[in-house]
Amino acid sequence: MFASPASMLELEFLREIGRLTPRASKVMALLNDELGVRICALPFRVVAQFALAENWGRDPFDRLIVANAKARDAVLVTRDERIRSYFTRAIW
Repeated sequence: MFASPASMLELEFLREIGRLTPRASKVMALLNDELGVRICALPFRVVAQFALAENWGRDPFDRLIVANAKARDAVLVTRDERIRSYFTRAIW
């Protein structure tokens, strides 16, 4: 299972604005230890090409996260209802 690098950046921004307590690196380490989640190593230029085709939202993190899943032809696990309503391969 992979996480988009954008997910790690978004987690850190959430910590900075007080919506999350632990650092992104700590969250990702826990996800790796418990579920085997790793940061996806696809080149950014590949993910960016998929993201450029996204026009359904203004949140750049959401676009990059969906683009990362599309680039890997993967299912995306997310709680975000807007992403799930747009991206048919998103589940919760």
